Amino acid sequence: MPDFKDRFEISRHEQIFCGQYYDDMGCTGFLGDPAKDKISVLMLGLSAGVALAPIAAGRRVASLLAVDLDETALVRSLDNRNRLAAHINFESVVADATLFLVATQDLYDVIIVDLYTQCGYAPIVFDHGFHQLLKSRLNPLGHLVFNGFGVPMNLDPFNGPTPQTWLARCLSDSWDDINYLPHRRNATFIIGPPPSITLDTASAVESLCASDRLFMEIMSLRLRYLTPTDIRNPPLVPPALDFVGIDLEVQKRWTALLPALSALLPTSLALNKPSDLRELLDNPDACQALQALLVKEKSSLRTTLALLVAGEVNFSDRDFSWLPHWVVTTLENSVEIHPREWLDGLFPYAYGVITHRTRGDVNKVEGFRRALSRLIQADDVHEGVNPRHQ
Repeated sequence: MPDFKDRFEISRHEQIFCGQYYDDMGCTGFLGDPAKDKISVLMLGLSAGVALAPIAAGRRVASLLAVDLDETALVRSLDNRNRLAAHINFESVVADATLFLVATQDLYDVIIVDLYTQCGYAPIVFDHGFHQLLKSRLNPLGHLVFNGFGVPMNLDPFNGPTPQTWLARCLSDSWDDINYLPHRRNATFIIGPPPSITLDTASAVESLCASDRLFMEIMSLRLRYLTPTDIRNPPLVPPALDFVGIDLEVQKRWTALLPALSALLPTSLALNKPSDLRELLDNPDACQALQALLVKEKSSLRTTLALLVAGEVNFSDRDFSWLPHWVVTTLENSVEIHPREWLDGLFPYAYGVITHRTRGDVNKVEGFRRALSRLIQADDVHEGVNPRHQ
């Protein structure tokens, strides 16, 4: 809904990862042929360059070529290009993505597709012929990454007329194995063999601050639990793929969600309209009680509050400290932990609150390091059960 749609902003912090949707581009350094110590990356769609620093946070990323049809992208991305690590060989080309793929003879280990117009999705993203061009420019054991914006992850984004459903359906016509990283209104689709992940900090650039290094450790674990796309009730014709139409679908879904969420709250906090969700966020005790209940009941709505907090923390002075505190405390005190239930939203969203508000303060992230250790221990227990494990 419009009240809760993502609003783009440039990070105000010195560290790279600050709880934004483009943080998930930090996955890039873990992709490509695992036997390669250095990888090449092609980015189709530069815009303001907000994803550049997250991409370059991976030690293995040696070269990054950005292609954008808009020649002003080079000017708009200047500040973000200046944040790139010194080891990155960065180049840019002003060109149409399709024409570039046809003309170039180069192959890449990771190709990122982040193509939008001012109004919505670029139609080429859904085109089967475009997908075949991408395949032809990918090295063996390489990966394709698609940024899929649309319906928030707690509102069943792969069911019915949503951009993510339509994109996943089109991608499945070209590839067999499509998984994604969920973050607020973005599904970061990752296509290719299961990433070969080692749970250590070796994949991160040494110069990263403490909170960024921990983010990369969290990312390495998240990539072991990529979410398979489960498309249900796909539309026969394309749904709204423009930003206005997408927001209308989002508003409908928030409204439809309210009765189920309201039933778990005291009568005094009944949710009658979407804007009531913001009033709920003003009551930390009620939020924490509701969050605990949603997790206890393994509700499909368990990431709803955390998702709202992850968005609002960027634009609100509310005290959201209850969420990271609850996540860390609950993980530290839990006897049985299922990593996927935490990594698909709760843990990353709560960590985003910390990184956005604390400028990477080592003391503030220490609790998450302990909690991550619990998740890694649980991952060892579940090894062999999760089909994405290597």
